[in-house]
Amino acid sequence: MGRDLLDAAQLALFDFNPSVFELRVYDSGSNPVIAASAAARAQAEGVRILLGPLFSEAVTATADVMRPHGIPVYAFSSDRLVAGNGVYVAGFFPEAQISRTVEYAVRRGMFRFAALVPDDAFGGRMTAAYGDSVRRAGGEVVTSRFYPFDTDGITATVRSLAQYDARAAELEREKARLAGKTDPISKRALERLETLDTLGDVGFEALMLPEGGEQVLQLAPLLAFFDIDPTEVKLLGTWVWDDPALGKEPAMLGAWFAAPPRASRLRFVDRFRDTYGRTPDRLATLAYDGVALAAVLAQTIGPRGTPYAAENLENPEGFAGVDGIFRLGANGEVERGLSVLEIGRDGPREVDPAPTSFEQPLTN
Repeated sequence: MGRDLLDAAQLALFDFNPSVFELRVYDSGSNPVIAASAAARAQAEGVRILLGPLFSEAVTATADVMRPHGIPVYAFSSDRLVAGNGVYVAGFFPEAQISRTVEYAVRRGMFRFAALVPDDAFGGRMTAAYGDSVRRAGGEVVTSRFYPFDTDGITATVRSLAQYDARAAELEREKARLAGKTDPISKRALERLETLDTLGDVGFEALMLPEGGEQVLQLAPLLAFFDIDPTEVKLLGTWVWDDPALGKEPAMLGAWFAAPPRASRLRFVDRFRDTYGRTPDRLATLAYDGVALAAVLAQTIGPRGTPYAAENLENPEGFAGVDGIFRLGANGEVERGLSVLEIGRDGPREVDPAPTSFEQPLTN
């Protein structure tokens, strides 16, 4: 990953070729102590802005070195807790992706939301963000479930979320009510009920599943098994769903997730592959856009005599990057324009394009 970040940074350097800009490379190492030492060397050698590091512990250690000297840090982390006071966190926040997808779902007429999340700190964080997003968009979270990490526990949690037992009992009651009737309408209704496993809806129109990979591939079939119909309940996720394997799972078809615009990212991947002979890690674009931002601002002076004053970095009009438009906030978070994509058998397709400017409001 470090090699991909470095190669992407050098690709941006050659693309922009600024005349008053030098890119220096420091190894952040494998722990915060090494990162702090590298930051101290960078500061002593006169750097004006630091791009990186990647992991939150290293960002914290680096910031402790840079803040007293007023040197901004454009970190590649996605941990909001390390942002602020001269540290800008450029990673891709799942909270922002959830918010973007929820906003789109409400615009499409969905107002009753549910969540199925892991029973850990990440699940708690996603549940809180989801609830805030749904309330802002004008919807309601009607139910949430936290699942453990054993198969039996997951199965029981999904069964509870689906209200499967109550709905199955309702089906049996309705079948019993119709069984004694002889009129044609009742007979046809009973024939239809014989094809069902449950009766009645689950009480929500959209379900958030923040995890990807093997975990969501374990959950999705269980949803269908317990009669959460994917044609009636829209599954909502994050960028981790940009995975070809999910298109092979029938229960995931039609699900929505938010991600950076695909077109410019795919062009970057092709260019990187042509240059270096390998496919880059998905975070490589952070380094490319970071160098591009620094190179562009290097051409300016700004009100404080430095191109990297907060007034320049926090330009409200933002910047255009490989991952779409972005802007740096005073709170240290990097706001992005995201697309909404839908999972299909042949890969995700864009159903709502990313904004192209910050004139229109973006979901945070």
